[in-house]
Amino acid sequence: MSMSLTFVSRLAILLEVLLLCACAEAGGSLNDVDSQSSKGGKGGKGGSSGGGGGSGGFDVSELPAPPHCGNGEKTKDEACDDGNTESGDGCSANCLQVEPGFSCIPPGAPCHHIARCGDGVAVFPELCDDGNTEGGDGCSETCKVELGFKCEGSPSECSPTTCGDKKIEGAESCDDGNSMPFDGCSAYCQNEPRCTEDGCESECGDGIVVNEACDDGNNVDGDGCSAKCEIEAGFTCVQPDLGETMTVPIVLRDFRYGKPTDFQPSAIGRTEALTGMVESRLDKDGKPVYTGISNSFVTSKESFSKWYRDEKGTNSTTVSRLVLWNNGEGIYVNRLGANGERYEKTKPAYYCGNVGAERTDGSGAPIPCTSMYTNDTDCDKAIAAGLEVRDCVIENGNYRATIVVERIDGNPLFFPVDGDSFTPESERSYAQLPAPIYSDDWGREPGEPLHNFSFTSEVRYWFRYDAANTYTLNFTGDDDVWLFINNILAVDLGGIHTPVNGSVTLDESSAAAYNIESGNVYNIAVFQAERQTTSSSYRLTLAGFSSQPSDCRPTCGDGIVGLGEECDDGVNEGGYGKCGPNCRLGEYCGDGIVQTEYEDCDDGINIGDPCPSGCVTLIII
Repeated sequence: MSMSLTFVSRLAILLEVLLLCACAEAGGSLNDVDSQSSKGGKGGKGGSSGGGGGSGGFDVSELPAPPHCGNGEKTKDEACDDGNTESGDGCSANCLQVEPGFSCIPPGAPCHHIARCGDGVAVFPELCDDGNTEGGDGCSETCKVELGFKCEGSPSECSPTTCGDKKIEGAESCDDGNSMPFDGCSAYCQNEPRCTEDGCESECGDGIVVNEACDDGNNVDGDGCSAKCEIEAGFTCVQPDLGETMTVPIVLRDFRYGKPTDFQPSAIGRTEALTGMVESRLDKDGKPVYTGISNSFVTSKESFSKWYRDEKGTNSTTVSRLVLWNNGEGIYVNRLGANGERYEKTKPAYYCGNVGAERTDGSGAPIPCTSMYTNDTDCDKAIAAGLEVRDCVIENGNYRATIVVERIDGNPLFFPVDGDSFTPESERSYAQLPAPIYSDDWGREPGEPLHNFSFTSEVRYWFRYDAANTYTLNFTGDDDVWLFINNILAVDLGGIHTPVNGSVTLDESSAAAYNIESGNVYNIAVFQAERQTTSSSYRLTLAGFSSQPSDCRPTCGDGIVGLGEECDDGVNEGGYGKCGPNCRLGEYCGDGIVQTEYEDCDDGINIGDPCPSGCVTLIII
């Protein structure tokens, strides 16, 4: 009975094919069936393999199997034959469909995983696939969901997540209902170490490896480091160097001119810091506490407590990031330009040979031949000292440079709240370039643009302390600056003053002063205030404070297809439909090129319209 039903079913389908395609002949191709049907089944634009499908009441997966399906020998009426009649292993149970994410070459052997990122077919181990390999659109160049996005479907459609809505979605590892950092969940909804007065506790997903096999900064499975911070099969995880930049979160609070009166007081700036303005430890909220010292131009403890807290009507808060650039020696420092350009300090300078004098004053009297940087004879000396010399010419056998350029780290024009409308234009002012670090004499910024003064900044950074390393932090700036390590005051540069320097070195000999033990996580907190409408400079330098998230990459040749690989059959010797060197596909069904030895067609989609799954025209026998 079952054989007769099978025969009747196959005959009914063949008759339907003849009705749908007038050009088909008896025993016509299965491709003719698919060409008359609408696009359906799994797969998508650019798919490397397809799922067949159609209209007319059936799809390819519902067709009966050819007579020899499962014997391991691929015949003309089969798209694949892996030696069994089970679905889910790459070749469908009826041998008429190469399932998405597989290649079934050679016949008779088990099908093997393929994952071509950018083909629009989201298959394991891809976490998304939006049909391209461009980052920044939600799905990365390695088909990983990007921070700030969620992705669904195949091809994947990615949309932004909303950090602060209490819904953990996409690449988010937390969502505490706000977009403020420093509370255990960052402004981008990523885990942060949770800190108290006694130190910090690291947790999986914060990007700091402490008592974990790995930590890539998220709680997502399938990217090499699991949601439990365990290294996944087929991956190797390492702690990378920081590279060209490191980024630290910064919270900025904009205040109105003279409100409170701590900002823009009638004060003459000092040339030295006023120490003792804050207590030696942060309070239970992780904020500095005012001591009430005189000559600080602070109204009261109450007014000071608002400097680093959000208060509607008193200040406006902006969450941002401060980029620090590698100076070539593994030391990271902020700079003036958005792309890491240093501030250029220029000054006329003269370099002389053997004449003793080269220029004259207004009366014609000779001025002795001197130099800003050297008493020697030529421009080459200045160049060797790391300076840029412009317009170096020879006059009467002597060298003369009209401009010498010194490139300086830090930002002499630190106005991060210029874009905040809380302070109106009427309360803004021009800035002066601070001497002597950034200028030989105080002078207005060229062009005299108006800036938003009266603000505070709060930077926090977490690091794992290793007693074998030395950590250095330097700061130069105005006005008030306090730096805390593990909630203990380390740099005290309080008061309204011109740019001053402060530094701290953390090593095995000094760790006890900050209650620090090797192997644990601690935080650095830098609090700054710009209180006087004159200048605003900020230079933060970190050396040794590296806490990069784990970099997990697939191990090519282990036979496991990992995120970032197209394939891995354990041999990777190449050949049609097989995996090649570096775990990349060579010629295969779905590359859009017809390999005549193996294929009848290849439209790069291969879901049945017009080229069927397996890239071959199936003949019903």
